[in-house]
Amino acid sequence: MTSQPEPRVLKHQVVRAHVDELLDRLDEGAQLPSERGLALRFGVSRETVRQALRELLVAGRIQRRGRGTVVARPKLVQPLALGSYTEAARAEGREARRDLVAWTRLSADDFLAAALAIPVGTPVVQLERVLVVDGIPVGLETTRLPAHRYPGLVETFDTEASLYAEIRSRGIPFDEAVDSIETTLPDAREAALLSVDARTPMFLLNRISYDPDRVPIEHRRSLYRGDRMTFTSIQRR
Repeated sequence: MTSQPEPRVLKHQVVRAHVDELLDRLDEGAQLPSERGLALRFGVSRETVRQALRELLVAGRIQRRGRGTVVARPKLVQPLALGSYTEAARAEGREARRDLVAWTRLSADDFLAAALAIPVGTPVVQLERVLVVDGIPVGLETTRLPAHRYPGLVETFDTEASLYAEIRSRGIPFDEAVDSIETTLPDAREAALLSVDARTPMFLLNRISYDPDRVPIEHRRSLYRGDRMTFTSIQRR
């Protein structure tokens, strides 16, 4: 039987392994040597170093700070659950908040009408917020709600608070959520709001939540940085 050839190890993979070892010896927030310094240390081109650092950035091992690169705090691990991500982040000892981007009043198009089980043209309110953890923007959440079900929400809701808690306080209990998850890249606006470049991989979560009568509560589109977030799910028979 002919044995398979060993896969070729690329230069940037060798550099990544060496930088990984270096990171293990450094504290969180410590500055990494410059690209030029790393290129000289490992005898490779700066482009090879950039490729290795890019992979480490996506893996959440490093982050950009100003014009330099530092050792990153571990990724935020979030459960896929019916709850507030800011509350879950705080439970991990992280500083978390949501910053308002905009309230927008919409009329339901075919997509939102189907998602929210309302007639086309029904008024919808859209809340867009950036999730910030430890001072770093990590997610962009866009929630669409049937306006008739949440009177006065735009005028009275504290946008730094939990929207789920606000909905429950109005006597609307959450019973179930259907999530779809895929990977994507941000557009120019999303990249600017999340302080990343347009090549940063993202998790895209689309959710429809339901009350016990199977009436849709919300449609939520959440975009999370793949370099700063990871998700867990518990499944039982």
